[in-house]
Amino acid sequence: MEEGQVRNAFIQALRGTAAPLIAEIKPFSPEYGDLLRGRFPVEIARHYVAQGAACLSVTTGRWHQGSLALLQQIAEAVPAPILRKDFITRTVQLRESREAGAEAVLLSAQLLRRQDILRLAEQALNQGLTPFIEASEVTQLDGLHLPGGSVLAVCNRDIRQQEKDNGTVDHSLALYSLARGCGAELLVSASAMRDPHDAVRALSAGYDAVLIGSALLMAQSGVEQTTASFIQALTMR
Repeated sequence: MEEGQVRNAFIQALRGTAAPLIAEIKPFSPEYGDLLRGRFPVEIARHYVAQGAACLSVTTGRWHQGSLALLQQIAEAVPAPILRKDFITRTVQLRESREAGAEAVLLSAQLLRRQDILRLAEQALNQGLTPFIEASEVTQLDGLHLPGGSVLAVCNRDIRQQEKDNGTVDHSLALYSLARGCGAELLVSASAMRDPHDAVRALSAGYDAVLIGSALLMAQSGVEQTTASFIQALTMR
């Protein structure tokens, strides 16, 4: 596969579907505790893809008890492009992500200075990775100009509170216009979506995709049925 094709795999997968869902796998949540509940991450990933999730997000950071080995196992098991969700701060982590099978990497505006976000975004693109910049505040978005090929995600939760705050999709809606002006190729509303209606609201407001994790992993109806319900709602919106 050519480098340009690899670089755009994440974006193209979201553009090429009527249900642009990024389904997240994380073993643990600081708010909810164990999210796997005896299930195998690779099997969850297969369920996501079988039900129509366009991309996956795999958390590899210590907050969520993830690892690069987990990402690699999932990348080898499913064809969907994968976002590595972790606190990426160094160039070496980009290479590690690529070698483990990621097509996109998270760059957090809550942790990185703007100049470091832009530097790492360019380096990610040069290594065939899609930079997935996550922001949650007006100050992080105001005046931000991202390079082509970037994804910008508005996070509805506050990572400084270890995602224990009461975020809602209303946060994305309030920041939509500002976020849209940052030049990203795709705009994502991420986290704190509790049901398909929340996801539909985000896309109806103009977002290009949604990222959902806990709502899929914790649902009493199971991962398969819950993912299918989100996919159906997004397809029929």
